[in-house]
Amino acid sequence: MEELCQPTMNGRGGPIAPVNIQAVDFRLKNYMIQQVQQSCQYHGLPGDDANKHIDKFLTNSIHSWEEMVTKFLSKYFPPSMVTKLRNAISNFQQLPDESLFESWERYKLLIDRCPNHNMLPVTQIDTFYNGLTLRHRDTINVWRHLYEKAT
Repeated sequence: MEELCQPTMNGRGGPIAPVNIQAVDFRLKNYMIQQVQQSCQYHGLPGDDANKHIDKFLTNSIHSWEEMVTKFLSKYFPPSMVTKLRNAISNFQQLPDESLFESWERYKLLIDRCPNHNMLPVTQIDTFYNGLTLRHRDTINVWRHLYEKAT
């Protein structure tokens, strides 16, 4: 279980994406600091928190983008928070008066709030579909049937 809660950067969704860096001598550059600040702001963390987090690192203490992402995720997404966010995703249920579009937007927001959820896209779709009301599942099934018939 502990392994599942560890920060990752495996590209399975989320706003933090790997950046190709072709440098031998890695130092924090302005654009990297801006990416961390933007990510913090995206997740509702003030920019000052991002600056404090970056300023804590000793010169030459981070040698790759992966290391930066891992440290960032472990700082701002501790295992307890990741578990809570993953549970919200896994237990998704469409609200009684919620449209299909509104429920999809709410679900995407849950996914985006947990950059290290480690859910494959097919699992995300299944979870969303299973959380829908029967009426909206039927609607999706009709659309899928019409699409398959047309192709």
